[in-house]
Amino acid sequence: MPTLRASFSVDSERLKGFGIMDSRSAHTLETFKSGQLTSDERLYLSLWGSQLLSSMSFEPKRKIISAGETIEQAYLIVSGTLVGTQGDDIYRFGPGSVLGLAEGVINQPSKYSVITVTAVQARVIPLHRIDAIVAKLPLEVRSIMQTVIKRTLALP
Repeated sequence: MPTLRASFSVDSERLKGFGIMDSRSAHTLETFKSGQLTSDERLYLSLWGSQLLSSMSFEPKRKIISAGETIEQAYLIVSGTLVGTQGDDIYRFGPGSVLGLAEGVINQPSKYSVITVTAVQARVIPLHRIDAIVAKLPLEVRSIMQTVIKRTLALP
């Protein structure tokens, strides 16, 4: 029987409550610096607004990651919902989810397949350029990414 193992999404309504509608606005930058946002929200806004990443759209019911395959590019989900599966385990993803980064950085095949449920907007993290991209990110964002990768791969 399928089991929901995890679900992740930043609270888009909470961000809207702060008046955040655009990742690059002066108001967003002010809110970012205010200390009112969680680390997940700060990572989401940093990657969403990064000029180093390109945007991509996916239609509903499209497989974007296949279990067992090497990951060439990771995705920051900006909007939409997705479902990941690993055997009978199910994972739900929404805005703020970063898919494929941990596995791609260490060149490990994906453990799960991911399919879009709704239309999805994503920012693409090209793994062949990850070193150059990470070097240009703020120290706080690099630290958050390191924690996310360790957590995802269950490293100490």
